[in-house]
Amino acid sequence: MAIFNEILSGRFNRALQKLFAIKGSPPVRQLGGEVMPVVQIFYGAENRFLETWDRFAFAIRNAAVAAVISTIKIRNPVGSNVIAIFEKIMVSAGSLDAQIQLQGGTDQTDGATPTPMVAVQNLDNRSNRVSTLIASRSGAAAPPSQVSYGITGLNANTPYDFVGTDIQELTLLPGRCLQLVTSVANTDIAGTFWWRERLLEESERS
Repeated sequence: MAIFNEILSGRFNRALQKLFAIKGSPPVRQLGGEVMPVVQIFYGAENRFLETWDRFAFAIRNAAVAAVISTIKIRNPVGSNVIAIFEKIMVSAGSLDAQIQLQGGTDQTDGATPTPMVAVQNLDNRSNRVSTLIASRSGAAAPPSQVSYGITGLNANTPYDFVGTDIQELTLLPGRCLQLVTSVANTDIAGTFWWRERLLEESERS
């Protein structure tokens, strides 16, 4: 039975227990008498694991096809109960002066070539969990329509960071997608993605 003001969010209890090497049951009550726990525990990428975050990296390329707009898409399936935070989204294109859009929305259809996430690199080998997200690539005569988060013009083979700092991190909740879309047909596009995932807690789902 919970006591008054007891922290019931398991990932914070677990992080404190690991951080201070405390044995036994969740330590917040014992720890609170000597150290005042605050919400901000994070202090380095190596500690994401203590807060039950899993970090992943993935790169994908969509080759140029005549009269086709190249698209790279990553989606979080409906009902996954996972939140993903993108730390880096880097893109490059093969055509001179191509424009690239970063879009987001609710489209849950995969492109013509889905890519299994078993090939995704887990950036912390203390966890062996496979990413929940689904990547795909495809093309069409016209750009797919979602809400545009940003647009940039690129020189050929010159990478651009849509997301590159903690201030710019993007959240991807269940039932949402992100996609990179070229503005010029017959243009190859390459995307690099770094993100972290964890399960949503009850208080976040309500």
